[in-house]
Amino acid sequence: MVLPHAWFLTGSFRPLDAGSMSFSVHQWVIYDQSSPNCDTVSDETTVRVGHFSPDAPNVDVRVNGDVVFKNLAFEEVTQYAELPGGTHEVTVAPTGTEDTVLDVQLEIEEGTSYSAFATGLVGEETLKCSVFVDEPGEIAGDQTHARFIHVSPDAPAVNVRVTGGGPVLCEEIGFRETSGYVPVDSGEYDLEVVPTGTTEPALSLPGTVLEGGTAITAVGLGLLEDDTLDALFFEG
Repeated sequence: MVLPHAWFLTGSFRPLDAGSMSFSVHQWVIYDQSSPNCDTVSDETTVRVGHFSPDAPNVDVRVNGDVVFKNLAFEEVTQYAELPGGTHEVTVAPTGTEDTVLDVQLEIEEGTSYSAFATGLVGEETLKCSVFVDEPGEIAGDQTHARFIHVSPDAPAVNVRVTGGGPVLCEEIGFRETSGYVPVDSGEYDLEVVPTGTTEPALSLPGTVLEGGTAITAVGLGLLEDDTLDALFFEG
């Protein structure tokens, strides 16, 4: 079942020409929510950005005209940044240029955290901004609230299960969809990502450690066709 925790913003598209990431603060305040001094769920209005378009170069992200995140590479996720609630213009351009390839109006609510991910393929003109609400809820000390987000453009809908006939943690997660947060007992698991309706794993994730009292996002990314399918785990 897919929970309604995501929406998509489609902006203007232009072809991209084909480098470590830095932050330019301006009016934004950067938060590292993986820090022991930062709660998993923030009371602030915060946004982080991820680059999950396999054929796009490194990019700069502007908010209301200011460069906020520089040189964001494929498979990179920024720290959270605080900004006021309301509507903000977010544009994406190849690093060092002003050649906008994605231009969206991002509407955010006060006191809510968001993940905004560039998804799709440049070459197929399917580039979009996929926005997810980061609300894992209260987490017990012996549990992890885990969610799976599917951003592999050519992979079918998938289930995530424990290897060896274990339980299915989430099912029928399609491209640009999320499972929502699922409470799981903390511990170490061998996990598999399996196309829905089949039994053969598309991706194996042995030794996945889920720490108690935390929220974890697992993003399935890359391409099935060229065998670059992978998973990226990060807190929140």
